[in-house]
Amino acid sequence: MTDYLIVHDAGQGAWFWNKVWGGVTAPAEHPPRLYTPRYSSQFYILNLPGHGDDEEGDTADVRLDECVQAIARAVERRGMKDLVLVGHGVGGLIAAQAAGLLPEPPRRLVMIAGVVPERNRAPLSRLPGPVRKCFSPRIGLNTMLGKDVRLTPSVISKYLCNGMEPREINRALGYFGPLPTRLMKTEVDLQFSDLPCPVSYVILDRDRMLTPSLQVAMARLIPNVDILHLDACHQAPLQSPLETGQLLLSLQG
Repeated sequence: MTDYLIVHDAGQGAWFWNKVWGGVTAPAEHPPRLYTPRYSSQFYILNLPGHGDDEEGDTADVRLDECVQAIARAVERRGMKDLVLVGHGVGGLIAAQAAGLLPEPPRRLVMIAGVVPERNRAPLSRLPGPVRKCFSPRIGLNTMLGKDVRLTPSVISKYLCNGMEPREINRALGYFGPLPTRLMKTEVDLQFSDLPCPVSYVILDRDRMLTPSLQVAMARLIPNVDILHLDACHQAPLQSPLETGQLLLSLQG
């Protein structure tokens, strides 16, 4: 049976994937038959270091290698097999780094609007100019003052949650955490040609944070990539959880 491990985007957490988890793990029958053998696959949403339950830590100093090791530990601890490794946004880059280090290669790597920096460039370099201008000047100042760097509500509403219902946006705002600024500024040299598994890249067609044209350009840096589309904004797990879940389940082969 196929196991799934989900790596959320930077500054977010497992909560953003709860609706997807609920959709893919719900029993097919209501009420479920108690005598039916339990479905054995796992659909596990990982909280990266400094995110989610660990948000009170020093998120700004979280390193890329810490996040990669957190994935490896989760796979080992949970005994995950036949793995589909899924990464959203910057989580896609982190998942790609981890894919080549796992003792048993994933069955497939799925990048949902995944950040793919050019060689020796940082993830931050991939954010569109209008978005970078909204918060990147604050990185240096807030770091010097020992303060967290967070996306503003206006940036979240306009670039990440565009098209979502206002009530859903307001509910989500409180769950956006501090940004891992050290990770976002770390230059990455990842050879996608060396990945040990097939890669599917999901273009989010209404994404304003990482525009569809930018996503296509990043996907084409990955040899033999399988490109798919989902009609959603950047926060697809919140806006279109059932569609997101069904797309992931279709990638078991």
